[in-house]
Amino acid sequence: MKLLRWLIAALLTLTLAVAFLLRSVGANLGATSLQNGDWAINMSVGSADANALQRASVALGGLLGSTRENSVYYRIASVDGEPLRLNCDYRIEGGDYDANWWSITAYGWDNYLIPNPQKRYSYNNENLARDSDGSWVISVSAQEKSGDWIPIGPSGGSPWRKFTDNDFDLLLRLYTPGVAYLETPASAPVPTVTLEACR
Repeated sequence: MKLLRWLIAALLTLTLAVAFLLRSVGANLGATSLQNGDWAINMSVGSADANALQRASVALGGLLGSTRENSVYYRIASVDGEPLRLNCDYRIEGGDYDANWWSITAYGWDNYLIPNPQKRYSYNNENLARDSDGSWVISVSAQEKSGDWIPIGPSGGSPWRKFTDNDFDLLLRLYTPGVAYLETPASAPVPTVTLEACR
């Protein structure tokens, strides 16, 4: 019986420690973020000036972050202050961006790709359907849409591990970005994300 109590106490301690670490990582990454509309860019990712705590935070939560000269990452977790939800439909609109290659990917709250039968997780500057002026539209929804569509649904992670308000987020990656993304990331061109409807 003592062993069982000890194991339960150890498990609770470990769970609380992981929760505290995840919140600390999120707070530290958030403290070095800039807003560009609803998109956020973390200035610590790939920065040689990052302190030890920032580097540790990026190592734990940066998802393959490389140097800023090679790539920049914008993340959106809410639209007009409302967290991204699985029961809502979103519209992403944009054009071309000053980068050698860029993509938009949906991730579940657990930071993993969202499982879906279509095995469709992102679009990039090479596979988007475009209008004659070069503009494009991507639908993000749990319900199938015509045109370019990113399916969303439940994350693969256990619900008890969820520490975020949003059900998913979107990540804009720009590889070999232009000067505006390196020097003025809070005002550089980014796609527009609009909430269309919720069920």
